[in-house]
Amino acid sequence: MMAWPRLALGNLRANRRRTGITLLSLTVGVAGLVFLWAFIDGINAQMINNMTGYVTGDLKVHKRGFHDEREMNIGLPQQWNLPQAVAETEGVTAAAPRLNGHALASLADQSRAMQVIGVDPARENAVTRLDRSLVAGRYLQSGNEILLGTGAAQAMEAEVGDELALVVQAADGSIGADPFTLVGVFETGVKRIDGQVAQVPLQAAQALYALWDRVTEVAARVDDPDQLQSVIDRLQPQLQARQVEVLGWPELMPSLVQMVDFHNAVTYIVILVVFVVVAAGIVNTILMSVMERGREFGVMMAVGTSGSRIVQLVLLETALLALVGYALGLALGLAVTAYFASHGLDFTAYIKAMDTMPGLSGIVYPATSPDRWGIIGVVVIVVALLAAILPAWIASRHTPLEAINAHRNATNRLRRVHSEVTSNRMVVIFAQMALRSVFRNPRRSLITASATAFGLAAYLFLYGFADGFFEQMIRNSTQQLSGHVQVMAKGHDVDLSPQLRIDDVSARLTTLADQPAVQAAAPRILLKGMVANPKTSQPMEVVGVAPDQEQQVTELARYMVEGRYVQADDDGIVIGGKLADELDARLNDKLVVTVQQAGGDLASGAYPIRGIYRTGSDLFDSEYVFVNISQARQLAGFAPDQASRIALRLQDRTQSTPLAERLNGELADTQLVAQDWETLLPVVVQMIEMTQIDFYLILSVVFVVVAIGVMNTMVMSVMERTRELGVMLALGTRGSQLVLTILFEALFLALLGMVAGTMLGGLLVAWLNRSGIDLSAIAGSFETIPGITDKVYPVLIIDHVWLPSLLLFACSVLVALYPARRAARLDPVEAIRHG
Repeated sequence: MMAWPRLALGNLRANRRRTGITLLSLTVGVAGLVFLWAFIDGINAQMINNMTGYVTGDLKVHKRGFHDEREMNIGLPQQWNLPQAVAETEGVTAAAPRLNGHALASLADQSRAMQVIGVDPARENAVTRLDRSLVAGRYLQSGNEILLGTGAAQAMEAEVGDELALVVQAADGSIGADPFTLVGVFETGVKRIDGQVAQVPLQAAQALYALWDRVTEVAARVDDPDQLQSVIDRLQPQLQARQVEVLGWPELMPSLVQMVDFHNAVTYIVILVVFVVVAAGIVNTILMSVMERGREFGVMMAVGTSGSRIVQLVLLETALLALVGYALGLALGLAVTAYFASHGLDFTAYIKAMDTMPGLSGIVYPATSPDRWGIIGVVVIVVALLAAILPAWIASRHTPLEAINAHRNATNRLRRVHSEVTSNRMVVIFAQMALRSVFRNPRRSLITASATAFGLAAYLFLYGFADGFFEQMIRNSTQQLSGHVQVMAKGHDVDLSPQLRIDDVSARLTTLADQPAVQAAAPRILLKGMVANPKTSQPMEVVGVAPDQEQQVTELARYMVEGRYVQADDDGIVIGGKLADELDARLNDKLVVTVQQAGGDLASGAYPIRGIYRTGSDLFDSEYVFVNISQARQLAGFAPDQASRIALRLQDRTQSTPLAERLNGELADTQLVAQDWETLLPVVVQMIEMTQIDFYLILSVVFVVVAIGVMNTMVMSVMERTRELGVMLALGTRGSQLVLTILFEALFLALLGMVAGTMLGGLLVAWLNRSGIDLSAIAGSFETIPGITDKVYPVLIIDHVWLPSLLLFACSVLVALYPARRAARLDPVEAIRHG
């Protein structure tokens, strides 16, 4: 039995070039898969680590009902001493009391909605690490002090030492307000935390929210995050008698779980496609390797080796190659991953896009795990063995006489074409020879062309999926709120200050509507504020609209699920379904809206809920409330012919940038500016750009795998034809002529592969464009992504795919240079003796 492994190893050593080529294909494919998976896992790990490390902790203890109702008066009495009880539980590192609420923070005429966390400064730093992220000032001590992130401090133009006013809805339903001194500014690199989270001392928060001697939660850090559920299961029975609930971060931050689920779903799609491309490369290499050894197998059978032994030998050699290739690929992939795990991948240019991914900062550090290595190893080895079975079986069915006749036939054919090679129509003849070679051995040609075909089909599918995803984001985002172009006062895109407004709105609406590219125009008022009911409050963006005009610009009215859209003659409010769920609000319930007016004063109004909309994006459905523009003017202190912005809908979305540039020329002497949807929706644009970077990374791996696959099959093709090429050289064919012939052959095979790949990928995208890719099983993971629903319709945009397709074609031809040059340097005598 040991003779066969020694024979297999001897065969692999005897033809080092063939073995090296096969190992190269396996190594690059495995390394690419290891790194891509580690990149996605690194993103997910960073989101979890940052959100739990800076804000939530690993788990929280609430009084039963607080997490669902968010009512401030559902608090934990401090005399229960729950932090001590939680901290003493096995598996818990530390615990700290907190008070968690929302507030409208104001400085001069600037205001911002914030999540305010009251903390015990002495205990909090053992649970979270916000105190280690200070870039100015100091950490909290006592009294009315506040800590802000860099995003919030910059938006309000606040510096250490400034006094801010916090306006809240207190636990008893009253409106509370207190001054707080800014003592420190932190920077985590996570835009959502740096722009929306503030910390104050626990006692100051209790006074602000009228929640004396109570806290809303106890946050804790566990020793081992992988044992989180075990700690919760141990802790919950201990606290059962006190009517509390223990929740881990997955229950506390469902949006984070949803984003991780979304990432994993997209990862599985991408990894599956990359697996197919890698598998195709492995199959091509193994097939060509077995085919090249036809005469060798014939000799073995002539001396008495059975067909089953041939199959066993090929499978054993393939298994050894797969194991070594997997080991080398794993080592290379882990080395690349380790480098970037240490240095990070810099995505700070796409920080706005990362705002849609809770907890993700500008530097991504890949992370890998052994279970991923195991999956990749099993798949690679199984694919390699499956690829070897059929050609090995075919080789075992041939007789020695058939192999000898195949070589003789090849020699006779070459003698017949020699006279053509030396004719005057040299280039045409080489092309004809190459074309005949392609069709003379259709199996070999099919294997070679399939590498290009699979690569192109995979590329078209991935890009079609991405473009369909992006088109849906753009279309829904512009239709639901932004329109295609908006006109506003300079600076209003950065600061929704009520001081920044447009005068003479009626005249400007008429002028803008007369623009040839404009389909409709509508005025709006946008205000930052708080929305509250007797139970709780939420930070919100209040949008005042003129209903008739607005419905010609956006289509939010068709997303109504209860009640009706904003009416010009009604004093009601329209809210999103997610907000309605968070407030436990129903039609005709009254909400109190509080905003800051231009002079810095606060204004409030109570409005009954007339309608509830659901767009399918919880990000949108939880952040905007709509009233008619007359109410908004009254609330913000605007004159009758004033507005914050004018939104435009265009006949053609692609004309948004040219129109904005033309309008900016006309508005040069005013304090107004026009912005296209790309400027209005930087999150959408940068998410597209960042995802494109991801795709470029993925496609570069696909390109490398395809290029090596094509090169492997071309080298194998040349090696299989060594005797044939030696005869051509012996008959007088020059090396340069041989190179030209092989390049023509590569050109024809690349064209064949491109046509097949275009048809396969195009038909797949066309079919999915009609049926859609149903992602309803992970629909919750889309809640934080603007404009996305649970069904994605892939679409091919020619402008996006023609250049990479051309590069793939060129790559498929140019990789033939290496085997062609090797063929040109063959010694005719040695080549004819080959095999």
